[in-house]
Amino acid sequence: MIDLKNYICDVPFNSLEIHNNICFLCCPSWLPQPIEISGGNVKDIFNLDQVNDIRNSILDGSYKYCDKKQCPHLSKLINNGVATGPIKSIEDSQHKKSKKKYYPEYIVMNFDRTCNYKCPSCRVDLIVENSGGIKRIEKTIEEIDEYYSANVKTIYITGSGDPFVSVSFRNYLKNFNPKKYPKLNKIHLHTNASMWNEEMWESMPNIHKYVRSCEISIDAATKETYETKTRLGGNWDNLLKNLKFINTIKSLGRIKTSFVVQDTNYTEMEMFYNLMISIFGKKVDVFYGKITNWGTYSNSEFAIKKIWDKNHPEFNLFKKEFNKIWNKPSVQHNMYEFIEYKKTLI
Repeated sequence: MIDLKNYICDVPFNSLEIHNNICFLCCPSWLPQPIEISGGNVKDIFNLDQVNDIRNSILDGSYKYCDKKQCPHLSKLINNGVATGPIKSIEDSQHKKSKKKYYPEYIVMNFDRTCNYKCPSCRVDLIVENSGGIKRIEKTIEEIDEYYSANVKTIYITGSGDPFVSVSFRNYLKNFNPKKYPKLNKIHLHTNASMWNEEMWESMPNIHKYVRSCEISIDAATKETYETKTRLGGNWDNLLKNLKFINTIKSLGRIKTSFVVQDTNYTEMEMFYNLMISIFGKKVDVFYGKITNWGTYSNSEFAIKKIWDKNHPEFNLFKKEFNKIWNKPSVQHNMYEFIEYKKTLI
C-alpha cells in the first residue's frame, strides 16, 4: 500500500490554469477544484486561502481534491508504486513547508474556448468568441503580463480551444514580446493542428526558439473516425499534411499526441500508436486518456462513452485493445488499473 504522505506533487505550488472566471491549480480533469476569479481579476489569486488549502491537501498526503484515477501520475503511483513527472518523494521536494507567498512559474492560458471543431467529447456546438469575449481575453493577457510574467518559466496555450484559431491567442503569439518574460524558457502549444502549417508558423517568429514541446489532440487513426466521430468538421488529409510539417520544426524536442479513449475509437488505439511513430519517430509521446464528461453528455450517454467502465458491455474488448499498447515505447496513459502483466513460468 502506497502512503501518499511520503510524496509531494509540485504542480499546485507552481502552476496556474486560468479559465473564464475560474482558475485551477492543475488540469481540471485531474484536480477538479475550481477557484473563482473575484471581479474578473487574476491578481493575487495564487495565494488565496482556498488555494493554500489545496496545497495543504498535498502536504498532508490526503490528496482529497485530486482525482486519483484520472491523474496519470497518481494512478501510476497508486497502482504501480512508481513516482513520475511532478510527483516526488518528500525528501526530494522543495515544498515540504509552505512559503508565505507563491508566484506561478507555469501559466496555462485556457480562457478562450474558440475552436473550429465541435468535438463531441468537448462541446455540443462551435464556440467562437464575439467582440466582447475578445476584449475580456485580451484584458486577462494584459493582467498576466503585469502580475505574473516576471516569474513565468513556461506558457501553455491552450487546453480550452485552439491557439491558432483564437484571434486573441494568435495575435498574442504573432506579437509576442520576450522582454516581458525574462525567465521564460518554454512555450507549449496544445492544438488540433488544423491551422498549424508553415505559413502560420512563419507569422510568429518571436516564439520559435521557445516552442520546445506541443500536444496535438487527435483521438482517431482513420479518416472516417476522425471526420465523423471524434473531430466533427475536421479534415484528415489536412491534418496528416500539417503533422508532417510540424515534424520538421527543429525547436520541438517532444511532440505529444493525445487520444481520448471512448466507445467510438478504442479499437484504433494500436493503429494510432503506429501512425504517430511513423510520422514523428522517437520524438513523440503517445498519450491515451479516459474520456471526461465536461457537461456534454447526459449520465446515460456518458455510460456508453466510458468504455473503460467495468460495467460497459464492451469493457473486456477495450481491455484487450489497451493491453496491446500500454507497454510500447513512448506510451503514456492514466489506465494503470487495467494493465494485465504476463506471467513468466520458471
